[in-house]
Amino acid sequence: MILKLRGACYAIRSMVYFSNINSLKSIYYANCHSVIKYGIIFGVNCSSSGKIFTLHIKIIRIMAGAQPSTVCRSLFKQLEVLPVPCQYILSLMNFIMNNQEIFKTNSSVCNVNTGTSTSSKTKCQPILFL
Repeated sequence: MILKLRGACYAIRSMVYFSNINSLKSIYYANCHSVIKYGIIFGVNCSSSGKIFTLHIKIIRIMAGAQPSTVCRSLFKQLEVLPVPCQYILSLMNFIMNNQEIFKTNSSVCNVNTGTSTSSKTKCQPILFL
């Protein structure tokens, strides 16, 4: 996974002088975002997660044309890209929303009458900002 991200970093670094930001974002989503999302699904707690995070920040700095010491928080907002921890949270929430039937509800675990009925509660719908 690290090698694929390094390849994506090289591709973006090569194209930064010849293409606009939309082309760079297309390269990013094709080569970097897909690899990170795959890594989140199949092993986010691996020993190389720090290197993945560092390479992701490096790619964002290259895309934005920023210096290596630049803080990336505003760059993520400017490029409309989620950092790796936020991608992890988003994929986790998507999993929960798509698989609600495998999770227990409070009423199935606890039989204490608290005075609230389940019929008066509205079901929450996720709001995704992509």
